[in-house]
Amino acid sequence: MRLSSALRLAPGQTVAFTGAGGKTAALRRLVQELAPDTPLLLTTTTRLGKEQNSLAAHHLVLIGDRPLPDLTAALERHRSVLVTGELLEAEGKWMAPPRAHLPTLREAAMEAEAVLLVEADGAHGRSFKAPAQHEPVVPDFAELVVPVAGMDAVGQPIDSAAVHRPERVSDVLGLPMQERLRPEHLARVLASAQGGLKNVPRQAAVRVLLNKCDDEEQLADGRKVAGLLLEVGGAGSAHSIQAVILASLEADPPVREVHGRVAGIVLAAGESSRLGMPKQLIPWRGRPLVWHAAQAARRAGLFPVVVVIGAWGDQVRMALEGEPVSLVENPDWQAGQSTSVRLGLAEVEAQSEAAAFLLSDTPLVTAELIQQLLHTHQETLAPLVAPRAGGRRANPVLFDRRTFADLRELEGDQGGRALFERYEPAWVDWDESVLLDLDTTEDLQRLRELE
Repeated sequence: MRLSSALRLAPGQTVAFTGAGGKTAALRRLVQELAPDTPLLLTTTTRLGKEQNSLAAHHLVLIGDRPLPDLTAALERHRSVLVTGELLEAEGKWMAPPRAHLPTLREAAMEAEAVLLVEADGAHGRSFKAPAQHEPVVPDFAELVVPVAGMDAVGQPIDSAAVHRPERVSDVLGLPMQERLRPEHLARVLASAQGGLKNVPRQAAVRVLLNKCDDEEQLADGRKVAGLLLEVGGAGSAHSIQAVILASLEADPPVREVHGRVAGIVLAAGESSRLGMPKQLIPWRGRPLVWHAAQAARRAGLFPVVVVIGAWGDQVRMALEGEPVSLVENPDWQAGQSTSVRLGLAEVEAQSEAAAFLLSDTPLVTAELIQQLLHTHQETLAPLVAPRAGGRRANPVLFDRRTFADLRELEGDQGGRALFERYEPAWVDWDESVLLDLDTTEDLQRLRELE
């Protein structure tokens, strides 16, 4: 997967990279991926190494009060432009351009429909850090902040050569300098308001980049960090972490997996008129079918799990009493399934990277199947991920957040199947048990035989 896809970059966006272990590599990779299709304006709010003037096709040096060059023309001609201040020969570093020019750079990027990429932190080539008091220097208009860490820091002592500002890491963690870093330590620093979430503007989204997931052990450690970050999400901070990207930026493709919160939405508002009884309440293996659907979602790791109720709302409430799920009542259930889709999505879309829609009449859908849908989405960020058996599409379907606007536009008695005509799905092949749903008395008899 491309890094630009994992970051969900859009023209006109300002993206600030902080932390250590891959900021410059990320900038270089984005130039490779996006230019010449999308113009890129690069700058720094700290300093760049002398050799980093090769990041873009063209380098502009802004000094003092001298007039700014025509940035729009430069972007149109070169497609990728690096803007810095003057060179400090003694240090071998390019200074940041004068701070007063930052809004102008943003305006130029928006006018040219370019992405403005800002290296907003320094780390002296180390893999992990906690910021000093004056760091990071994130523009207050940034829409996305990307804290970076290198997974090769795991196993290294805090005071090793892999760590920049080890005394700050020690302070944030409350650990001695000789303590070896573990995945949970990286997660605690990255999720801290004194670490990875420091100086993030209130309006900015946060997507953590874990670089150097170069082998299976580092990838496994990255998954542990991702799970912890999405669980705590930034406790003690005004921000939550939307996603965690596991990458090996020197590899091709650079992104191995993207982890984010995926919600589960159980549609259980219908009247079940064709079967003549409420399908969501049919007992099976000692529990109503709606309970089995919610349990499969929870065991698979979907969060939050929302159950949309309607025609048999009171009975479904009783069936799910004490379960850690949210119930959303659909007063317009008779207007069709689209009303339940929209209500369920409204409950989860702000903090979810995707949503999986489950039906309460597909009892053989397992947590293992849902987990395979999740893993496929982590590897591809496909707009739709669905199971397939014997060449036939089945449920549940996972919808990436880029499809949410389309889901909100659904009307009448249609669910998300209409989106299969607009987007290319990723398929998960499964056995034919997933095709069983309850529309007839024959279907119900087949289910009873499996009890």
